[in-house]
Amino acid sequence: MKWLVAIHAIALVVASPSFQTVAASDNGSIQMSELPTELPPILDVAPEHQPTLQQGSEGIEVEFVINHFGFETEVDGLFGAQTDEQVRQFQSEHGLAVDGIVGVETWTVMFNEHEVVIFPVEQAITYAEEALDNDDLVFSSDGVLHKDSDGNVFYSLKAQSQDLIDDGGSGTVGFYDVYQNGVVVESEPR
Repeated sequence: MKWLVAIHAIALVVASPSFQTVAASDNGSIQMSELPTELPPILDVAPEHQPTLQQGSEGIEVEFVINHFGFETEVDGLFGAQTDEQVRQFQSEHGLAVDGIVGVETWTVMFNEHEVVIFPVEQAITYAEEALDNDDLVFSSDGVLHKDSDGNVFYSLKAQSQDLIDDGGSGTVGFYDVYQNGVVVESEPR
């Protein structure tokens, strides 16, 4: 345990982060737009390495949980009773253990929801339309966001020919995996 603390202390000294002063609003709460831009994005840290949050926790991770998931509570950096109630509701709605603790399982579901928000299936369809550049093609998806072995997210799309559909056929002409970075790769049906 002492080594772990020493490693974190050394990392802080070596990284020598620069912090900005963060102004609080009149009611003492901090808005995400006011947070220092130098802070590493929370989503770059895997759910299993996120801190466990519960009533009484405080910090930027609490701000992230409240802001990014639309919890209806005052954003003040503190995990209070209202945040606890919202986390319990989120856990209940997603079939998680309802304990009010943001641990690995809750972080994982929150991250997955965030990925869908930042890469909606409509964007994947737009990428496929642009890459294949064929006005006859119609794309569809089951809306499931997949991850490859490298952690890259993608949707599996089915391409159909509108002309073939109009002639009474299924119209299916291929399947494509469309990645968040716009890469479109021919694939097999999932």
